[in-house]
Amino acid sequence: MNIAFLTTEYVTEQEFDGGLSNYLYRVTKSLMSNGHYVEIFTLSDKDGEIFYDGVKIHQVKNKSKFFNFLNRLTRYKFKRTFRFLSLSYCLNRRLQKRQKIKHFDIIQASSCFACGLFSTLFNHPPIVIRVSSFEPLFRKFYQRQLNLDQWLCEWLELYAIRRSNAVYTPSKLLANILKNEKQIQTDVLRPPFLIETDHFDESLYRTHLHGKKYLLFFGSIGFLKGCETIAQSLPKLLPKYPDMYFVFVGKVLEGPLGMTMIQYIYHKADRQGDQVKYLGVLTHPQLYPIIKSSYAVVLPSLVDNFPNTMLEAMAFGKIVIGTKGTSFEEFIDNDISGILVQPNNVSELTKAIEKVWNMSDEKRKLIGHEAKKKVSTLSPRKMCKELEEYFQKVLEKER
Repeated sequence: MNIAFLTTEYVTEQEFDGGLSNYLYRVTKSLMSNGHYVEIFTLSDKDGEIFYDGVKIHQVKNKSKFFNFLNRLTRYKFKRTFRFLSLSYCLNRRLQKRQKIKHFDIIQASSCFACGLFSTLFNHPPIVIRVSSFEPLFRKFYQRQLNLDQWLCEWLELYAIRRSNAVYTPSKLLANILKNEKQIQTDVLRPPFLIETDHFDESLYRTHLHGKKYLLFFGSIGFLKGCETIAQSLPKLLPKYPDMYFVFVGKVLEGPLGMTMIQYIYHKADRQGDQVKYLGVLTHPQLYPIIKSSYAVVLPSLVDNFPNTMLEAMAFGKIVIGTKGTSFEEFIDNDISGILVQPNNVSELTKAIEKVWNMSDEKRKLIGHEAKKKVSTLSPRKMCKELEEYFQKVLEKER
């Protein structure tokens, strides 16, 4: 099959640390190794074409004179709406141009920013939408106001999903939300997973963490991923355990009290601020040694979608402290392959961290071993075969 992926992010771009970009990188490598042909069409800060790991990448800048004009005409009251429309239009324009030269059998678009919307309006090959995020959930947990601009963005995302030939998501949680709340039939396909490199860059680890016993959070440092809950647990934990360090890696988002979330975390740590370390946004070769040497990984999301961070931590045999009812429970068996707590519950999170911190090495290694076994069930060979069969069913149905 010749496959095109439309996406808001990929590992070639500056902000490449998201789960979506890492998922696409892994699935692309797996599909290519199975004899399929793949091209990526991604949002970028520049227009161009490059090859990366043997894959043709179409970098697409989000610039449309028409939608920029409409944005100015409406005095920027619908800024996000026109951003969504402009991106989808630009991605589709590049795709149409490429299709005059290269035939694609099927297109997969991310649900983010309704980036496949315009492609569903034209006579393209079948289009599959992978729901990697969902605007109504983002609004709720990022505490966004439901104004007309936000309502339009949510409508555009749903419209693109409804116009597609098939829809799937990595988690049962989100599939059930789409089915029960939006009456959209949604399939569940787990992502393939592997640690894609064994070339680690240990320089940051050696400079900042060598010899230290630390807990790790990595991902988007904001409300949605439960970082406020972590921050509120620190005054109870850090004074009690002076040898405990808490490390944060990832993109910093807004936090409470008009601060960024990392500022709020340091604010809550107060006098124990030197036990908190923020290392910025890291590449996988830099991040993996830090995961590998961590004591446990703390990911108390308020809601999630079978997160890539969970899989990466478990693949290194780490205990993940995740949350119940947020998709973690679809993969983690509590006290067997990880630890689960109620979301947004400071007391439960604090107790779980203490439990892991004081756990015997034997028990910790046993849970880590079970975690590693769970991740091995997502081998690229197996999961990509399921994706190939899914694409084939869509093609047969359309024929």
